[in-house]
Amino acid sequence: MKKTVYILTMLLLVTFVFQSCEDLEAVDTPNFEVSFDSTAKVGEPILFSVSNAPNFLNFYSGEFGHEYKNRDRTKAEGSFSLSFDTSRHYQDGTSRTDGAWQLLFSSDYSGSGTAEDVQAATWTDISDRFVFATDRSYNLTNSGVVDITDLSTDKPLYFALRVYAEGKTSEGNRQGIFDFYSFDLKLALDETRTLDIASLQSPGWVAVNVEGTNSNTSYDNWIDQSTKFRMHGGIAEYTNDDWLITKPVNLSGSVSPDKGIALKTYSEKLETFEYIYTEAGTYTITFVGNNETIYGQKDSVQEFTITVTD
Repeated sequence: MKKTVYILTMLLLVTFVFQSCEDLEAVDTPNFEVSFDSTAKVGEPILFSVSNAPNFLNFYSGEFGHEYKNRDRTKAEGSFSLSFDTSRHYQDGTSRTDGAWQLLFSSDYSGSGTAEDVQAATWTDISDRFVFATDRSYNLTNSGVVDITDLSTDKPLYFALRVYAEGKTSEGNRQGIFDFYSFDLKLALDETRTLDIASLQSPGWVAVNVEGTNSNTSYDNWIDQSTKFRMHGGIAEYTNDDWLITKPVNLSGSVSPDKGIALKTYSEKLETFEYIYTEAGTYTITFVGNNETIYGQKDSVQEFTITVTD
C-alpha cells in the first residue's frame, strides 16, 4: 500500500513539474489597452494612456512615412523630379558669357573619384533641361523643377555638376566663383505625397579635379562649405575642369519601408506617452505589441483613427 501511495505521489509530482515547465514556456498574446482623445489640434500634445503594456510596443502615427500599411514596402511608383540652386560672380572678359556649367549623369562611372575614371565613363549631358546662374552677382538662380522620370533605371546613377572654364587672366578674363547650393531629387507618389531621394547632404558628393590645379587648395577645385559647394577659379591662368559627383543614386523606385516609434522595450515600464501632430488630417494610428521569450513570440496589432484640426 505504501509503495502504491509513493508511486502515485511521484506521478503527481512529475505531472506538476511538467505542467509548471509548460506554463513557463508559454508566451502570452499581448492584451494591452490604449486610450486617448480621438480629436486633437495641430501642435498640441496628445496624451496616450497604456495599460498592461506588452514586452515591446511600437507606435505608427499614420503620418506620411510612418504608416503601418507600408511597413514592408520597398518599391513605389511615381515621377522623379530634380531642382537645384546655383550662383556665379566676378567673371570678366569672355568668361562672363561662357556656359561653364553642365549637369550630366552616368550609369557606368566606377565611383572611384579619379580623373581617369571620370574621363573613361560615359556621361549624358542634360544641362539644357535646367537654368544655371549667369549673372555677375551672388544671387541664387533656381534651375526649375524638372521631370527626370525618363532617367529611371535599375542601375545606380551618378550625377555630376561640372564647371569647365577656359578664360585666362593674361587674356583679360577671370573665371569667377561658382556656387552650388541645393540638390533636391524627389519621387512624387501623387499630388500631395513626395519622398526625398537625394539632397546636398545625401547621398554624398565627391570633388574630382580633372584639369587645373593650384598650390592654394582654396582655388580651382570644388570646396565643401557646409551649406554649399564653391569652385573659385578667379586667378586661373589655365583651363579649369572641375566635377562634383554624387555617390550612387537610386532611380529604380526602391524606397525604405515606413517605420514606427519604439515606445517600450522588455525592461521598461510604460503607462503614458505624448505625441504631437504638425499637420491637420485624419490619421490611422497603429500600435504593435509583442511578447517575446526564448520560447517564442506573439504579436497583437491595434488600430485607431484620430482627427487632427487646426
